[in-house]
Amino acid sequence: MKTTVEEIAPDIFRIATLEGGSPVTMVQFLIRDEEPLLYHTGYKDIFEPTYEAIAGLIDPAKLRYISWSHLEADECGSLNQFLAKSPHAEPVHGEVSGMLGQGDFFDKPIRVMPDGDVLSLGSKSVRFITTPHVPHCWDAICAFEETTGTLFVSDLFTSFGESPARTDGDIVGPALATMQALPDYMPVGLHTERIFDRLIALTPQRLAGHHSSTYDGDATQALVDMKGELMKMARG
Repeated sequence: MKTTVEEIAPDIFRIATLEGGSPVTMVQFLIRDEEPLLYHTGYKDIFEPTYEAIAGLIDPAKLRYISWSHLEADECGSLNQFLAKSPHAEPVHGEVSGMLGQGDFFDKPIRVMPDGDVLSLGSKSVRFITTPHVPHCWDAICAFEETTGTLFVSDLFTSFGESPARTDGDIVGPALATMQALPDYMPVGLHTERIFDRLIALTPQRLAGHHSSTYDGDATQALVDMKGELMKMARG
């Protein structure tokens, strides 16, 4: 198991773990601020290296918020372990999570953020965007850190193997290869276009993926290109 840490934007850190035998890199993100936020927790079995990485950046006891894209073990499996060690931390997610009672999975209730609401962390602000079934699951959200233009895109650009921390190369091609290998990975329909249009309108500066490199190229164009390829699939 190998865990690496890299700052991908001012005070935003990519904490990536590659386990032996895993087809993808597991990536969590820490936003360091007056009220720090962790986006994704990873599986239970990578809690320790993730926690140690965070401890090298902040006092983990001061972690204030924990969020994730959708209810899966690789997104939020170790959330309760973080809550046990970070007494002030609070789970934060969207309205569908609240409606479905997903707080029952966690040792603290979820703070529900309606679509488009902004959470201030101090100098940074995170906007919560409801993205049902993009990449997958009804409860899916994306988060947008407004001061740095960092869009946390979860599994939208998933690529196999070890992902370098940052790239300005092609991320659409590897993502499409993943979808060809796993054709049911992302349910593509007419709703997909509407959601991608919302993400494109944010004009992000970078795309921070859960199973991919952080993309420092033309992030808006990458979203446009990915939308176009997905809509070809939707229309047959």
